[in-house]
Amino acid sequence: MKYSGLKEKVAIITGAGNGIGYVIARAFAGEGIQVVIADINESAGSKAAQDINESVGNAISIPTDVSDEQQVQSMVEETIQRLGHIDILVNNAGITVHKKLIELDREAWDRQIGVQLTGPFLVTKHVARQMIKTGEGGKIVNITSVAGQMGREKQAAYCSAKGGLIMLTKVAAMELAKYGINVNSVAPGLVDVPAQRDEATLSQAYKDSYLEELPLGRIGLPEDIANVVLYLSSPEAEWITGQNYIVDGGLMAGHFSFKGTHDYTELYGHDKKN
Repeated sequence: MKYSGLKEKVAIITGAGNGIGYVIARAFAGEGIQVVIADINESAGSKAAQDINESVGNAISIPTDVSDEQQVQSMVEETIQRLGHIDILVNNAGITVHKKLIELDREAWDRQIGVQLTGPFLVTKHVARQMIKTGEGGKIVNITSVAGQMGREKQAAYCSAKGGLIMLTKVAAMELAKYGINVNSVAPGLVDVPAQRDEATLSQAYKDSYLEELPLGRIGLPEDIANVVLYLSSPEAEWITGQNYIVDGGLMAGHFSFKGTHDYTELYGHDKKN
């Protein structure tokens, strides 16, 4: 246990069937937090919950498309019915398509904005209502990206969604503070997760070039992100709200852009070569 006061808390983590979300879920469960894995991929969510239950703590899976308000509302209601309350929310679900702006179709644009900006809005709205009703406050952490603060080629929708999510974090922090709800965000740089590690188009040349720009000299690990999210969800972060924590190995310390071909695609939970 790293932090006090977290045992028996209930946390919803969206998109926690794999990648960064899954590692966050494991870190939370290890602190005694009851974890709700809200992932659109039912099989991935169920497997993640099973893995956590067999190893570090307690988790349940509730399949959810965060861009669908009815599904979000049902997920929140089921969480209350099964676990009684919600103390922590991590808006982590994300997808991305790498295409030039003039080649990006409306469906791909809408889906990325829907999952990465509308989704956090919907989940935050319904979870915050429950937190207010309970009267015990809460913690909300949004997973943004350094791409929300600097442009990237072939990432118009992704950058737009993540930039919008940073501002949504600030507005929510202002509006929910009087209810004892802290709202912050964490902005990862390039993190070593299966979707990127297994993607052939994320070339070694790109990785080498990226590493040259990192003062700390390595690509991030999901645990690097989970550690900060866990801190922001703890009582130790009680006087922090409306902040965007950059966790990128130092990339943004000296750069406002990074030009390179970062071409992997995750849409609807599947990789697709362009």
